[in-house]
Amino acid sequence: MKKTITILLSISIGLLFIVSAATKIFPMEPFEYQFVDIGVATWKTAPFFARFFIGLEFFLGMLLMLNIALRKFTLKFAIALLSFFCIYLIYKIYTEGNTGNCGCFGEYISMTPLQGILKNMVLIATCVVCYLVTEKDIWSNKWKLIVTPVLFIGAMCLGFFIYPMDAKFSSSMDKTNINYKVPLELMYDSTQTEKPAIDLTKGKHIIAFLSLTCSHCRIAAQKMNIIHKKNPGIPLYFALNGDKELLAGFFDYTHTQAIPHNLFLGAKSWMQVAGLSLPNIMYVENSIVRKKCNGMEIDQEDMEAWLKK
Repeated sequence: MKKTITILLSISIGLLFIVSAATKIFPMEPFEYQFVDIGVATWKTAPFFARFFIGLEFFLGMLLMLNIALRKFTLKFAIALLSFFCIYLIYKIYTEGNTGNCGCFGEYISMTPLQGILKNMVLIATCVVCYLVTEKDIWSNKWKLIVTPVLFIGAMCLGFFIYPMDAKFSSSMDKTNINYKVPLELMYDSTQTEKPAIDLTKGKHIIAFLSLTCSHCRIAAQKMNIIHKKNPGIPLYFALNGDKELLAGFFDYTHTQAIPHNLFLGAKSWMQVAGLSLPNIMYVENSIVRKKCNGMEIDQEDMEAWLKK
C-alpha cells in the first residue's frame, strides 16, 4: 500500500514540475526578466539563468516521475526548491504587492504571487507526506547511475535546444526606414481625450507604441519596466492603444504605471504615427525617428549610448 502511495504521489509532484518547466519555455523572456529584476543576473546572463532553472525543474520532475533517490535526495531537493520559490514570491509581494502573474506556469496559467505561495505550500506538504511513506527506492543502484546523469545533461540542454537564445518572433517592421519626421502632433490633437503630459516633439525620447491586447507588447513593457527601475533617467514613454477598460489589466500585468503614458486613440492617427508592426519602439529626437526596434531587440545599454550622443 505504501509503495502505491509513494508512486502516485511522486508521479503527481513530478508531473507538476515538468508542466511548470514546459510552460515557462514559450515565451521565455518574462521568466528571464525576473532574474534581472531581483538583481541576480544581468541582461546578458539572464537567459542562461532562466534555462538553467527550467532544466532544473524538468530534471527534478523526471526524478520524481521515475521514483529515483526519493528519500536520499529528490524529495529534499524538491522541498528546498519550492521553499526558495516561496521566498521569492514573498519578496515580490513585499515590493510590488499581490498583483500580476507569479510566473509559476509561465504565460499559460496566470496566478497571483499569493496563489503561487499557496500552491508551493501544498506541494511542500505533499513532498513531506511522500517522504514519510517512502520506504526504499524502486530503482536499482545500477540503473540510477546510468539514468540520472543522462537526465541531468538532457534537462540542462533542454531550454537551449527548444528555445535558442537568439530566437526572435517574426516582425514586418522596416527598421531601415528612419530619419523621417513622425507626426507626433497627432497625439496632441483636440480629438484626443488623453494627451501626453510632456512635449514629445522636442528633445530625445524613446517612445513605445503598444497595443493593450498584444502579448508581445506586454512582454516588451515588462522589460521596459525593469529598465525604468534600473535607470529612471532614460526618457521612456508609452503610447498605448485599446479600450480604456483594458488599462487596469495591462498595468496589473506589466507594473508600468510609473512610466509616462497616454491612451492614444483613433485608428487612422495611430497608424500614421505607430505604423502597423507592434510593438514599435522609436528613438525620437526632435520628432525625427533615429532608430526603431521591436520588443525582442530592446537594449538598455543601446538606449543609454544613444542618449549620450
